[in-house]
Amino acid sequence: MRTGPRAKGPRLWLQPERIRTDGKPNEPAVWVIRDDGRYKRSTGFGVDDRGSAERALAQYIAENHAPQKRQSDPSEALILDVLALYGRDIIPSHSRPKESSSRLRRLALWWGQPFAAMQTFRDLEWPIERMTGHVTDIRSATCRAYVAMVGKSRTASMDLELLRAALNHAVTNRLLDRTVPVALPPKSLPRERWLTRSEVAKLVWTAWRSRRASNGISGEEDDWAMRKHLARWMLVAHYTGTRKAAILNASFRQEIGRGYMDLDAGLWYRRGAGVRATKKRQPPVPLPAPLLGHLRRWKKNGQIHAVEFGGKPIASIDKAFRNLVVECKLTGEVIPHTFRHTAITWGMQRGMDPWDASGYFGISLQTLLEVYGHHHPDHLRDAAEKMARPKKRNVREA
Repeated sequence: MRTGPRAKGPRLWLQPERIRTDGKPNEPAVWVIRDDGRYKRSTGFGVDDRGSAERALAQYIAENHAPQKRQSDPSEALILDVLALYGRDIIPSHSRPKESSSRLRRLALWWGQPFAAMQTFRDLEWPIERMTGHVTDIRSATCRAYVAMVGKSRTASMDLELLRAALNHAVTNRLLDRTVPVALPPKSLPRERWLTRSEVAKLVWTAWRSRRASNGISGEEDDWAMRKHLARWMLVAHYTGTRKAAILNASFRQEIGRGYMDLDAGLWYRRGAGVRATKKRQPPVPLPAPLLGHLRRWKKNGQIHAVEFGGKPIASIDKAFRNLVVECKLTGEVIPHTFRHTAITWGMQRGMDPWDASGYFGISLQTLLEVYGHHHPDHLRDAAEKMARPKKRNVREA
């Protein structure tokens, strides 16, 4: 066991204001990065810009902090070492490495700065947990504090799942001789909000008819259709129940990294060529006839992608969709994913075979039955009929 002081790893330190005696202006206080065995490095950000300093620290960790070797006991291994090893070996092979890297940086900024993490307990007025930056810091109380710091249970849960995967990878590579349990927050309840036909029609028609307000006479509009791309996205989502990103990634021609809509065969290969398969299933599906007609018209009019604006593909529709929902005055939580939830709900309500629905929507049969099974017209119907008409008992003649 190590008897000397433990390494603290990369961390932020507020360097106080330096008062000069030669008549030159004083040097203001600045956030600097300190790392064990290395010189300190200024972030260039002052005391009031802690957020920018933290981003600089995350960048420093990603570029410079290599995991130490020959550590095994969780009390001796730094969490930063575990995260750095995972970031080097595994994250580049993820289907969304940028998203995984963002999660890794968020974990490193909190777990890698024990004193800042302990401040979370003070802010929450919880009993303070002693933290040192080592793997043994990962306990139920600290995991709960991390969830509170992130503020969103689902986001924090995915972060902690990545932390758990990093710990397992560290054990595989003998950086740890054993892992430690990671306490995940309770799973959120499945969404129950789905759209009615009139709500879908209102959203689509409002988006399709929207025009940009003219800069001239107040109240007039010009011919710039600023939301037609959003209406097209909703039509594809409504007919196929496909996830937002896959629709935005769809193309009418074969391109590396993009899903391909074969309008001659009426098939949509949702997972792009060269794209790694993930748990988010994207099986090829036939296109419903009404949607196929729309898509063929859009291609005839010069579109290359199913959803585009100004001749270019769209990266995000979140802001436009939020504004549209507010304008249509819909109640409840209505987000882009609500369209997928709505499509699956409608499919079950219309009596779609669960096995076919599982393949068409790219969802496991178990999840389909657990979340959407009660919408099916045959759900528990046989049980209800048997309760209404109990089977007659055979009475023996005397």
